[in-house]
Amino acid sequence: MEFLLVMYPESRKVLVDGKESGLTNETLVLNKGTHKVSLAGAADYRPPSVVVRLSGTTSIKPREVRFEKIS
Repeated sequence: MEFLLVMYPESRKVLVDGKESGLTNETLVLNKGTHKVSLAGAADYRPPSVVVRLSGTTSIKPREVRFEKIS
C-alpha cells in the first residue's frame, strides 16, 4: 500500500486514474505504481493533472501533490 496527500485550498473530490478516490487534504491509500491525479468539479485549478509514481511511501511520509486554485 502507498500513501498520497493531495493538497488544495478547499475540500474537493480527488480523481485517481479517472476514479473518485477520496478528498483533498486527506491521505489517500493507493496501490504501488504510476497514477494520474486530478480534481473533480470545475477546472478552476492548475496543473490540470499530475502523474505520480508511488513507491516507498508511508502514512507518516506520503507523496505530496499540490494543486493551485485559479480565479
